[in-house]
Amino acid sequence: MTDCTDPASEIVSAVMEALRAAFDPNSECPPVGGGKDAVVRFFGGDGIPMAAWNAHTVGEGCDHPFLWVRVLRRYRTNNLPTPTIDTTACGLSRAIALEMGVGRCATVEVDPTWQEYAAEAEISLDDSWRIEQALCYAGSLCRNKLGYASATDQIVPFGPEGGVTAQVGTIYVEF
Repeated sequence: MTDCTDPASEIVSAVMEALRAAFDPNSECPPVGGGKDAVVRFFGGDGIPMAAWNAHTVGEGCDHPFLWVRVLRRYRTNNLPTPTIDTTACGLSRAIALEMGVGRCATVEVDPTWQEYAAEAEISLDDSWRIEQALCYAGSLCRNKLGYASATDQIVPFGPEGGVTAQVGTIYVEF
């Protein structure tokens, strides 16, 4: 019988689990920026997930982080994380690059205070640390639970743009 299960699905689930754990408001070390939940959204397109988040509107709100995992690309490799472009590439290992991120509201005041800038910087620093922790945990889950090789990339900031900031990291998994 043919197995029609895409192994990338379990990888995405592991990465989402790691991100959720890193931003759990009920953990021993809750996020500096707060949060009432740790809901992780999954995205598959090439558009930045921040565009889907209406942070400053009623209903979405700024009282919790916007967490996401997005498929950046799938490819074949013989040296993770580098894609291999070759006529025999289909015989090589498969790989997937996943982005994990956290978005937060930024001040939209005309004249923000230095204290507001400092508070946002502390939250952003904590968020970048949590993304780093999530990348490491996701890599561990992929290696130890799923049996796949993984590599991580740098964590980069986004914004403030449109009243939001973010921290984003990338994990590569070979399967």
